[in-house]
Amino acid sequence: MSASLTARDPHPNRRIWRIAAPAIAANISGPLVGVVDTWALGHLPDPAYLAAIAVGAFIFHFVYWSFGFLRMGTTGLVAQAHGAGDEARLLRIVLRSVVLGLGFAGAVLVLQTPILHGLFALLNPEAMEAELALRYCLIRIWAAPAILLRVTVIGYLVGIQRTRLALLIELMLNLGNAALTVYLVNVLGFGMEGAAVASLAAEVVAAALAVFVAMRLLGGPALLLAAKDRAFWHLSAFAKLMSVNGFIFMRTLFLLLAFALLWRNSAALGSTVLSTNQVLIQFLMLTSFGLDGIAYAAEALVGMAVGRHDQAALRQMVRLTTLWALALAVLYSVIFWIAGEAIIRSFTDIAQIRALAMGFLHWLIVMPVIAVWSYQFDGIFIGATKTAAMMWTMILAFAVYAVALLVLVPRFGNHGLWGAMMIFLALRGLGLALCYPWLVRNRIGEAPGKIGP
Repeated sequence: MSASLTARDPHPNRRIWRIAAPAIAANISGPLVGVVDTWALGHLPDPAYLAAIAVGAFIFHFVYWSFGFLRMGTTGLVAQAHGAGDEARLLRIVLRSVVLGLGFAGAVLVLQTPILHGLFALLNPEAMEAELALRYCLIRIWAAPAILLRVTVIGYLVGIQRTRLALLIELMLNLGNAALTVYLVNVLGFGMEGAAVASLAAEVVAAALAVFVAMRLLGGPALLLAAKDRAFWHLSAFAKLMSVNGFIFMRTLFLLLAFALLWRNSAALGSTVLSTNQVLIQFLMLTSFGLDGIAYAAEALVGMAVGRHDQAALRQMVRLTTLWALALAVLYSVIFWIAGEAIIRSFTDIAQIRALAMGFLHWLIVMPVIAVWSYQFDGIFIGATKTAAMMWTMILAFAVYAVALLVLVPRFGNHGLWGAMMIFLALRGLGLALCYPWLVRNRIGEAPGKIGP
């Protein structure tokens, strides 16, 4: 066993923030695309556009967040191979993840009609909102290959603790999307189609940069040699990769179903509530920027400790990243308490939406300290690639959440909806916290050959 991380690194907090700080900035990619679209369309005079982007952005995220296992599974497995110093295994993991990502992207494009119709049926928006949202989705869905390529490369970069390069890729995406969205929507007046085209173009450019970065780090010739090796294409190797990713996929599916129920209940409460919740959900997206960044550090450092079979380093990095995550969550709550009204005003000019949103600000103030545990333990379990626990605890939290919706929404309306969401976030973190002692006992003791494909 190699020396512990503590022995080699007397400044573990610096190690955490060398990963987390760029990751916090880089992680805003997916949510920021929706944030910018909400901002641009929220300043149009018709609130139907804001309601439509709530539907369209969620449907788009449902499709692609379903494949979030490509980023998470890649990070955990790469971090373990990196910790073990096994560069050949690391290269195979990345290349197989890319192959899987392109395959899934092709399936999304081929099946886009039934996928979109099924999700619209699930959300059941009003006719005008559905028409606008469909126009948005039919354009943006063609970014599938670019998005799944990019998230796979981001997973690799987080796993090897090169989050500054991940930040470069996401800045390309964010700045390009923001500039194009404002120009096409607010200057040229292209509405929903303009927002979708801007996002599509930005995703393609960011994916091209991601591929370039990966080729430089991994080596183009090495990638070609690995792809030419018949053993690389053995189904058993891909099956082992999917055994990790499959549990993450199911976990993500139930997470997305939880948000689908949020939007379905919002739509049932009326277009005004749906538009208001599209503004309110941006607070959760803003919170994810920071909490996911710390979770990324946990993924990389826990994965490295597992790869080295270093239990002391595992416990240390879990403890320190958790303390930083909690501190950041408290900071978010303070910011939302002080500046919540100003944040709401920045998202929409519609007075009715602003006034209604202010009545729910108290939920947003407590939300970060409730949600932090689910983000943090997700990072720990991803780094350890103990993904079955993530799936089962998510299913349990979802079941309780579904019951809470049935009980609370009819009685308390939108307040009941947000109360149920707080219950869901709390149970996710609590379930994984109860599984953590089992993770420590079982993961470090596994033989090196059992870790990763």
